[in-house]
Amino acid sequence: MKKICLKLIFVIVTFSSSAQFDPEAELILESMSTKYKSKSAFMSTFEQNLINEMSIVNESISGTIYVKGDKYKLEIAGQTIFNDGQDLWSYSEEIMEVTVSTYDKEEQDISLTNIWDLYKEGYKYGLNLPDKQGNWIIDLEPIERGVEAFYKIRMVITNEYDLKSFRIFEESGNQYNYNITKLINRSDLTDDFFTFDLAQYPEVEIIDFR
Repeated sequence: MKKICLKLIFVIVTFSSSAQFDPEAELILESMSTKYKSKSAFMSTFEQNLINEMSIVNESISGTIYVKGDKYKLEIAGQTIFNDGQDLWSYSEEIMEVTVSTYDKEEQDISLTNIWDLYKEGYKYGLNLPDKQGNWIIDLEPIERGVEAFYKIRMVITNEYDLKSFRIFEESGNQYNYNITKLINRSDLTDDFFTFDLAQYPEVEIIDFR
């Protein structure tokens, strides 16, 4: 009787482990990641949509992001955010103010700067049925539930391994949907492009949190 129970437990554990890390989904994610990591730098335009059905919230904004390694420049909602790899500079032209804080890669929100490699650590993933256009749909879930503010990320990936969109499902009921409208190579971008040059903004007020 003990042998039967132990065998049953082994089967259950083995099945649970394989279900958490879908090998077919992993191959798709790896191909997508490899494709984007092969770009030395890129520019992407996107639309962000916040939905909360309980609070009757449906808001949309659009933005543009330039990425080169750990560096990025984000233009969204009247702000320009410069990440030079060491510091974050959030500049508002309307109030002529820039806030500075130390860049911590581990504390960054999910965005077009890190979504490509997110699956590699701390997540389980599975492949769903394709959508009407034949795109792959893959769900990522944190292995440790409750550590993050969200409980699922749904990615839509084309047959050419391009990330079409991703949706973040938060415990609060918020859903953030990102639609990628354009993505092009920008190998011409230099490191200076991602640096906030104080000489160009002599009248800006600086708020330094470093």
